[in-house]
Amino acid sequence: MSSEKGPTIKDVAEQAGVSISTVSRILNYDDTLAVTNDTKQRVFEVAERIQYKRKPRKKNKPVSQKIAIAQWHSNQEELTDLYYLQIQYGIENKASNTGATTDTFSIKNLDNDTISDFDGIVAIGKFDKTEVDKLANTGKPVVFVGQDTLQYGFDSVRSDYITPVKQIIDHFFEEGIRDIGMLSGQETTVTEKNLVPEPRQQTHKDYLTAKGVFNADFVFNGEFGPDSGYQLMNKAIDTLGDKLPHGFIVASDTMAVGAIRALNDHAIPIPDRVSIISFNDVAIAKYTTPPLTTVHSHTEALGERAIELLQQRIKNPKKIPETNTLATEIVYRGSSL
Repeated sequence: MSSEKGPTIKDVAEQAGVSISTVSRILNYDDTLAVTNDTKQRVFEVAERIQYKRKPRKKNKPVSQKIAIAQWHSNQEELTDLYYLQIQYGIENKASNTGATTDTFSIKNLDNDTISDFDGIVAIGKFDKTEVDKLANTGKPVVFVGQDTLQYGFDSVRSDYITPVKQIIDHFFEEGIRDIGMLSGQETTVTEKNLVPEPRQQTHKDYLTAKGVFNADFVFNGEFGPDSGYQLMNKAIDTLGDKLPHGFIVASDTMAVGAIRALNDHAIPIPDRVSIISFNDVAIAKYTTPPLTTVHSHTEALGERAIELLQQRIKNPKKIPETNTLATEIVYRGSSL
């Protein structure tokens, strides 16, 4: 359990050059707000960047490496699921602090000619075997962030999403909540269009089944974004009525923003009637109404560790591959009992 003090919505507004109300509406994905995509992106980027406690770069340190960042997601997906944006900032900051430079490429546009003068690749997202092979065929050292690629012989780093699901369920039980629903996103790989396994949803099912209270009717699947969260919670409300679960695990903060909006539209009190706990603790989590209880993923540390693994691999190409799983922690705010 943790709590935090940090940048305020006023800080975001000042650095982004917009009003506080505009920042609030952007961070809450208010579709009625008439602003450009550039303004939205600037606000999101400021909100994410000012969370970091950067270490000053050592002066006069020569640039020794060029690192390519391979993106699995699109720029639009990056704005609807800010988790990836956070990871990228962590990578860029760590690389800069070690004297390296970075450049970002879509996996669709990455080829041998594009990265011929780069020393290594950090790949962010969920990649199928075709994409892993494409990266391997560049002949460059590769580290993956967000999935376990040990089966392919590559280093990787990811967050632990299994332990916190169990902790959330235990917390709900302690609060007398035994009817626990799930709003989850479903992703597919870019090339092969394979479904990506969702460990949060599987753990939710397995742990509640072991406790004898799993109900498949309480699970709703969509996409990782606010519109999907809104639609899924509305579906849950319409379908379940008075049987709507008193607790929901939501797979991302951006989905939770939409879910909260749906509950507010139906005048369903949060957290008195429905408690929500989501994942990732991106910048928007503290600005929702009520603020989100969420699982904090140490995204900056994910990026830092990815750079460390890559630089170790560059130095020693025959190093034994490893997968690092970083711990997470629940940050309790106002959306849950």
